[in-house]
This record gives sequence, structure tokens and C-alpha cells, in this order.
Amino acid sequence: MTNPLLRGLVQAIPPLRRMRDRQAELSKAVEDLARALEEGRAASTSRLDSLAASMPRATIEQALTMVRAEYTVMPRFGFHQPIDYLETTVPPTFGPPVSVPGEALPLPAAADRYGYPADDATYLSMGRLDADMFKAQIARHATRRDGLAVLDFGCSVGRVLRHFEPERRDLGWTLHGVDVQATCIEWLRLHFPQNYQVFTGTVLPHLPLPDNSLDVIYGISVFTHVKYLWDAWLLELKRVLKPGGLLLQTIHTENAWAFYRRHKDVPGIMQHLPPAILEHEAMPHDWIHRGDIGISQAFWKAEVARRFWGRYLEVIDVLPPQHQDSFQDLMVCRKPAG
Repeated sequence: MTNPLLRGLVQAIPPLRRMRDRQAELSKAVEDLARALEEGRAASTSRLDSLAASMPRATIEQALTMVRAEYTVMPRFGFHQPIDYLETTVPPTFGPPVSVPGEALPLPAAADRYGYPADDATYLSMGRLDADMFKAQIARHATRRDGLAVLDFGCSVGRVLRHFEPERRDLGWTLHGVDVQATCIEWLRLHFPQNYQVFTGTVLPHLPLPDNSLDVIYGISVFTHVKYLWDAWLLELKRVLKPGGLLLQTIHTENAWAFYRRHKDVPGIMQHLPPAILEHEAMPHDWIHRGDIGISQAFWKAEVARRFWGRYLEVIDVLPPQHQDSFQDLMVCRKPAG
């Protein structure tokens, strides 16, 4: 398998499978707990105490953890993905950061890259290609270069954000990063410089930033997973952009649909994707959003995205995939200056 993008997608499958297996394990723990409670409901108080005392503490903790995960945060009520779902939370354990010659900032350990390539060179190359894509649009459409305030919307562990370090150092850019995965932000807090403003966000349309405070907001594969409230999110991003500020976001269009059809036989590639990809060579609807608040895939016809997004922002362009490792279109939008 020589396509680095496809290789990266396949590498994301094992952690998803482990999540599925863990869910099955916890489901059994809940069933065991429920069965014990049913037995206890018909027993005397002393019998109930005896059942509770005899039940392994680990079973109770597993069941409670699953309940918290399923019904208190994601996906049912759509807030964020916390560091854990335990009653008592302590700092997470990360692998040792990786130092690469010539790189100013450390890389996360392979296990902490959230499905992106474990190979250091490939990881860096993919992030640099995406960063260069955004830098090209900033150079083309921004009215100035010095002192920009930039937000990586869905920053993960800084795969793309890290490549803006020269602009931070040489041009005085202020760099922000937000993600709904709290563990990603914790890693950045530990390993990126203090003046990177990173914070945990939510899937609800709110950013804790002032009006008209950012020059650029960019994001890789965020709106590809926003099934609900995408319009409210556009308005929130518009709020924090300065007049004339740029919004650069990748989306799934007909190009992504064709990419997935070409690779539909790769094991695991169709997980969470619309089954219609297997049935229709062309997208059968103007847009198709599949999944729930936790795991979803959103597809738009390019011209429909241009028209719909144009209600909220000036759509400068909808560009086809910009480099060899991408299959997503790029929305290039601006907040009106007036």
C-alpha cells in the first residue's frame, strides 16, 4: 500500500476496533450489574447488601465508567471528549515525545498521534503539506502578513499547527488551537511553548474568544464530521473573525465520494460512511450526513456547499484537493468587511 493518505486512514482502524471491543466489554459489565440488581430487588435488605459486597469492585467501576461515557458526555449530549470517564481523573500518561533533527517542536509519540502515521517523516510531511495549503491561501487573500492571529480549529496534537512556528517566531503571529479531545490539548500544554493558546472546546457552537479577534481560522476535516449545527458553527466562527478575516476549512464533496468508492474494498474504510457510497457512483443527494454527534461523516455537493455557506460568509472559492495526500475540497471564505 503506497498511498500515504490511504495508509494513514488504515492505521486509524485498529484504535477504532479497540474502542468497539472495549464498548462490548463494558456492555457486559453493565449487564452483570443489572442482573445483580434485579436479584437484589427481590431479596431482603441483608441479601442486597450481601450481593453488593460480593460484586467485584472492578465490575462496578467498569459499569459506571460506561454509563458516564454513554450518557453524560459524548455522544449522547454532545459536549466534548474528556481525558477519561472515571470518577477521579489524574494526568494522562503519554509516550516520550520524539525529537527530530531540524524540528523546533517535539512530535508526539506514535501512540499519541490519534491515527496519523507512526512514521516521523510521513507524519511531518502530511502536516507540512496541509500547513502550506493554508499558507498559500493566506498569502493570496490576507491584507497583511505581520502579527496575524490564527486559530487551528480541530488542532489534535498540533500536526498542522506546529508548522506555523516560523511565522510565530519571525512574523509575530499569535497561534491558537482548539479541539474537543481533551487529551490532545493536554499533550500540547505539556510540550508546546507557553505562548501557544490551546484550549478544549465542545461540539456546541461556542468559542471562548472575543468578537473580531482572529485574522484566520483554518481546519482540516472538521466540517467533514459536523452533522448537527454546522450553520451555527459558521456563525460562531464568523463572530470571532475580524472583518475581512479568512475561514479556511476542508469538506467532503464529490471528490471525497469518489475517493471512498475507489477504496471501498480496503478493510475498515467504509466504517461510519454512508452505505450509499457502495450503491451510487455519484452522490444521490445535495448533501448526506451520516452518524450521530460523536462519530459522523458529512458530504456536500461542492456547489451546494458554496450556496449554503454563502448565506453566512463570502465564499471566495471551493477548491479541489490541493495536494497528493488530500481527497477533501477546501472552502475559502471571508467575513465581509462591512
